[in-house]
Amino acid sequence: MADFSTIAQYYDQMTNFDKRLVGDFGVIKHLVEKFRVKSALDAGCGTGVHSIILAKLGIEVVGVDSAEEMIEGARVNALREGLQLEFANDRFEAMPLGWSERFDTIFCLANSLVGVETAERLSLSFKSFQRVLKPGGRAIIQLLNFVHYRSNKIRIFKVSTNQNLTFVRFFDFEKEVTRLNVLVIEHDMGQVKHQFISQPILPVNTEVIEVAANINGFSGVGFYADLSLGDRYRADGENLVAVVTK
Repeated sequence: MADFSTIAQYYDQMTNFDKRLVGDFGVIKHLVEKFRVKSALDAGCGTGVHSIILAKLGIEVVGVDSAEEMIEGARVNALREGLQLEFANDRFEAMPLGWSERFDTIFCLANSLVGVETAERLSLSFKSFQRVLKPGGRAIIQLLNFVHYRSNKIRIFKVSTNQNLTFVRFFDFEKEVTRLNVLVIEHDMGQVKHQFISQPILPVNTEVIEVAANINGFSGVGFYADLSLGDRYRADGENLVAVVTK
């Protein structure tokens, strides 16, 4: 798995945790109601924003992330919201055997799946997803549409500012490797400091998802333009959402 531990100290500021906690509530509620979710795995939970939303909606939820620093942040954020949630520091392909057929829905949002880095690990992750889902359950996967970004040579996909920090998130599309980069710029007492963080990722697309799903015994896959699931996926769109059914 890609190591996102370095960015953990900045993650809530970079993604604006408090704003997402409010802004993402409606779409998560929509998905919970649409699929009648009762139990959920927040795969790639980061610092816990979607786990917290799910818990506030009355869902039994477990958050899992490969970065221990992210999990620590998630526990702090949950307690701040008055919640005691279950979080685990595990890779997707190595989730506990005790979770077998525990969840009716997996939420793998905010581009988390790209952290598996290789096609082999992606397949093993889908095998693990299939194992922890109940019969008829589904994985809801939200990604950036790498077909769009690469074909149009779009490297910068997000610039955000929070207090004295500016975050520039961008891609390197190399021949053999795609990299996700974050440039952190800090303005401190008239001084400008910066930190550069770079990780190889797997540029997941519809074909890769279909192959991984079929190999690991899923019954169907649907592709959409966003989490509303109202419009079908388009190659020229910025996002790719997959609903993979067991």
